[in-house]
Amino acid sequence: MRDVLVALCGLTPQVVTETLWALARRTPPVYPAEVWIVTTKAGLRICERRLFGRRGALARYRRDHRSTTQPLRYGPDHVLVLKGANGKPLEDVRSDSDNQAVADQLADFLRQHTACEQTRVHCSLAGGRKTMGVLLAGALQLFGRAEDRLYHVLVPSTIEQQPDFFYPDPRARRRSMQIELADIPYVRLRGLLPDAPRGGSRFTELVAHAEHELRALTNPDILRIDRTGSPHPRIMIGDNPVTMRPDAARLYTAFARIKKEHCVKPELRACDHCTACFVPISGQKWDQTKGSLQPLAGIGTLPESVEPVRSLISKMNQALAKALQSPRVAQCYAIRSVGERHEKRYGLAANKTAIQVEP
Repeated sequence: MRDVLVALCGLTPQVVTETLWALARRTPPVYPAEVWIVTTKAGLRICERRLFGRRGALARYRRDHRSTTQPLRYGPDHVLVLKGANGKPLEDVRSDSDNQAVADQLADFLRQHTACEQTRVHCSLAGGRKTMGVLLAGALQLFGRAEDRLYHVLVPSTIEQQPDFFYPDPRARRRSMQIELADIPYVRLRGLLPDAPRGGSRFTELVAHAEHELRALTNPDILRIDRTGSPHPRIMIGDNPVTMRPDAARLYTAFARIKKEHCVKPELRACDHCTACFVPISGQKWDQTKGSLQPLAGIGTLPESVEPVRSLISKMNQALAKALQSPRVAQCYAIRSVGERHEKRYGLAANKTAIQVEP
């Protein structure tokens, strides 16, 4: 696994070397192969003067820790200079429009760096403005994986005002100056985003999408099936109409009515993981199952054999995913199966409390 440090930097470049020093003392130690600095135009000037070059703090750090570190890539070509809403490098982040532009850049930057399975990203939010730290943490929430980490550097108050302190001197006799690295837990939302490695979406759009997915999973929309005034059921999930071919809509209605009107465990207020109402759809048992489903399906006959039924179930689930534009949310309303291969039982995933069937 290849480690990459992504460090926010404002006017105190010491946070970069302090983070490197603290990472090397974790258990197990972490030795980044690259250091990426995220800063402003003003921050870049300070980094060039104090961190880069043969006499810079990063070169000194590498010389002092040559025996314990691998070759470390850094420099002006490893700096993300944030741009404002006008597309020009920022001297400072001071307006709402610039904050939004910074959020988009941080999200895209972390999207790229978390796309490689062989790379582990370590983010330090100790430098830069507070809003930059908040936005970096938010971007990592969107794209961070289980192995990616978020840190804050804590140094003793006695050295906070020492501009020439970049890390404890390994040659000094007195080793009391210690740097703490706070490992900050964060909620990973990457799984809620569609095609997470891809780009093109703004930070606010990604946040809105994640919120929509969470809301749909924790407070699902009502599934409404209206059978009045039409020979074929009309299916709505929230404000989204679901278009199914008539035979698929009839079978879907039958599954919904089984769960809503013929609950096997009425003492349970919610279905949760209960699948007691699921019915077998195998060659040997289909005739019996068809007999119980047909009265619930409405006008029209159900298929005579099992294979067309399985095909209809697949088409139902595809129609749900298309209507809801989210495979994950669609799973909450899909027809799913439980049990072993030849003993599978099928039923509606939706909770009985979220189903309304109009007569």
